[in-house]
Amino acid sequence: MSSTHHVKAILGPTNTGKTHLAIERMMAHSSGIIGFPLRLLAKENYDRMVSLKGEKYVALITGEEKIIPPTAKWFSCTVEAMPITTAVDFIAIDEIQLCADPDRGHIFTDRLLNCRGNIETMFLGADTMTPILKQLIPGIEIESRPRLSLLNYSGFSKITKLPSRCAIVAFSATEVYAIAEFIKRKHGGCAIVMGRLSPRTRNAQMELYQNKDVDYLVATDAIGMGLNMNVNHVAFASLSKFDGRQMRNLFATEIAQIAGRAGRGMRDGTFGTTANCHAISEKIINSVENHHFDTLKQVYWRNHHLDFSNPSTLLHSLTHAPPLKTLIAGNHASDLQTLVYLIQDPEIMAACSTQEKTQLLWENCQIPDFKKLGGDSHARICKKTFLFLLKQGYVPETWLNQQIEQLNHPYGDIDTLMQRLSGIRICAYIATKNQWVEHAPYWQAQAREVEDRLSDALHTALMSRFVNQRATSLIRNLNSHEKNDLLTSITPSGDILIEGHSIGTFKGLSLVMKETLADEEHKLALKSIRKNINAIIPRQINKIVDANHNEFSLDYKAGYILWEQTPIARLKKGLDLLHPEITLFENEFLNDYHRQVIIKKLQHYVTAIVRNFFPKLLISKNKNIPVELRGILHQIYENGGILWKSKTYNLSKDNRRFLYKHGILTGPHAIYIKNIFKEKISNLRIMLFHIYHHSVNFSILPASSQICINALTDFDVEFMRYLGWMPAGTQFIRIDIAEKITNKLIHKAQLFPNAFNKQTLVPLPYQHDNINAILKAFNFFTQKAQSLSKLPMGPPAPLLFAAYPFQKSNKPKKLHHTFKRNQKKPQSTRKTFLALKQFYENNRYH
Repeated sequence: MSSTHHVKAILGPTNTGKTHLAIERMMAHSSGIIGFPLRLLAKENYDRMVSLKGEKYVALITGEEKIIPPTAKWFSCTVEAMPITTAVDFIAIDEIQLCADPDRGHIFTDRLLNCRGNIETMFLGADTMTPILKQLIPGIEIESRPRLSLLNYSGFSKITKLPSRCAIVAFSATEVYAIAEFIKRKHGGCAIVMGRLSPRTRNAQMELYQNKDVDYLVATDAIGMGLNMNVNHVAFASLSKFDGRQMRNLFATEIAQIAGRAGRGMRDGTFGTTANCHAISEKIINSVENHHFDTLKQVYWRNHHLDFSNPSTLLHSLTHAPPLKTLIAGNHASDLQTLVYLIQDPEIMAACSTQEKTQLLWENCQIPDFKKLGGDSHARICKKTFLFLLKQGYVPETWLNQQIEQLNHPYGDIDTLMQRLSGIRICAYIATKNQWVEHAPYWQAQAREVEDRLSDALHTALMSRFVNQRATSLIRNLNSHEKNDLLTSITPSGDILIEGHSIGTFKGLSLVMKETLADEEHKLALKSIRKNINAIIPRQINKIVDANHNEFSLDYKAGYILWEQTPIARLKKGLDLLHPEITLFENEFLNDYHRQVIIKKLQHYVTAIVRNFFPKLLISKNKNIPVELRGILHQIYENGGILWKSKTYNLSKDNRRFLYKHGILTGPHAIYIKNIFKEKISNLRIMLFHIYHHSVNFSILPASSQICINALTDFDVEFMRYLGWMPAGTQFIRIDIAEKITNKLIHKAQLFPNAFNKQTLVPLPYQHDNINAILKAFNFFTQKAQSLSKLPMGPPAPLLFAAYPFQKSNKPKKLHHTFKRNQKKPQSTRKTFLALKQFYENNRYH
């Protein structure tokens, strides 16, 4: 291990200015190297350094990209690509706590132990590394920095209630896509950040967010590493992730690293949960808010001194046991897995006859597995490049060109484009190896050009799938302080346009928004269109006034009046049953005059509907109506089409014929309109009844084909009688059926008691327990069937029924011709009734 002279660690949570300090210190030296955990961060800080020192003096080195001017003094690199053999005055490693990452930790630990600047060395990261640094680098100077802003837990929020400038974090592409599509529907769109995106695509997505073209960011934990964004709130859609081997819960430090993206500089931030994520424990919340975490006890290590005698000794040296208890072996990295596969290949073992060839094999094994193919798929690529270099001394340009052209197809879905980007990154990595490829700068440029083309296509695909550009453009214009008066227009069809974007349409008398805007944007949109909206109101009023009645409709279940398939008014109780009042729905665009004109038109419509459903006789002022019928017709009209006979109406044959001619039926029980059970008339009468009686729920009876229904205990008898259903024991019977059966019974029992036959009740279903109740409801005397005593012989007496004296058939017939000539004529009706009554009181049939 090197000397600890001038070694310093700047430790603390996110948003403490550590990276800014390190770049300032590096620029103060005559040369320096800084290593970042991500290619994106290396590129971002390269641009900052170029703006300070100029392109001639700043280099960028990553696995896929090398920009090294001959006069370069300051290097921005990924940790893996740092030129560790280059002597410089200053060296810094960012996110040093990644020494504890089981996959990449050994590389960070190697840089921690072996990379030093001539004058100053600086490690940046979380203060959980403090004990490890003190143990591994005795005498190291450690400076702790507090966070510049507060980070507070805000609890759970529905996705629809999340504030703007918010990042939603999930841990799989499937979750990210699902949340992003939901955000698009509710808020117009969002930006996407995932680890598999290229730096160009990720920058384009970040620019989309930073420019406020969208207000939401949906990301994986890729946002946790040093990306500086204007995020006010971080919402976790999940608190578990797949780490390559198994699903596990996030560590408190991981939650803090991601949540720390909220609030930058002196601006406070918040974090919480959303979607189906369970609550964060109090212990973790306290740790994140107060930046107190368990310190690291061990970091991952892999042997730095390798034996290249042959592949077997190389593998053995790579798997040496760590020299200290603080250091532990991590997961087998991609390069080690590739070596394990290739070492089993006889051709490879035979080819590695010298240290130089084994070292070349190891360099090929270190080609990153950007595609995440794993196993022998990636190993075959490494084998091919190794054999090219071994046999030809370079990778053939024809093969490299073929690989690049196979990937140069900027079309397809998101996953296809990301897979091609991973492939082109492998080609770019090979091209950066100057000693591997002839004309390396040319092939580097070719690979970069294809990567840029694929990155742009991927950004376009993400925009197309997850951003509604019309909605986001509108929101951006509405929120712009420079555009207080937006160009607003109304098309002849009623579409409302702002800056050429359709925000909604006039349907009925209401403005219906096409896009779901937040409350603030909705208010701004209304403010902008109010100046022009008054131009369409008079046109809509004229359309209503000139509309035919068939352009309106009634919602019988809700009591609404609809125009253009949109509710514009509701009915409420009026002076009587058939004259409900009309109330327009609340509408900010209508004044009192408009309301009066519309209500008058709708009142004419409702009156016409009611009148059309009733026979003209009930609503006419015909002077030819017989005097004795006028009161009856008035009562039928007031009762909505039916009048039950609570007293005897002595209607002549001519009067009954007169009513029938005009669509009104008369019977033993009621006088009612002929079409009372037709569906439209029935629904209208039901609606009018409920409106007049302030019913909450509008009931619709069974189909008109039914002639009887069971009488439930909570059935409203008044309502059923109003609709034309007669209560009879445990049943309600439709009045026209009841009239038909009653006339049949009167015909049988008009002269003398008659034995009951169940065929008499056809078409009613026969219910033995309800026979007496039905006959009583139809106003008949009944005598129950008597059981025989011990003395008489023969069958039991049947159930007898007899008519009340005032019952007469609607079609009286002369019945005396049916009797024998020597049979006496029946007594008068009154005497017959008294005789029957006396008989039922004093005698029994056997």
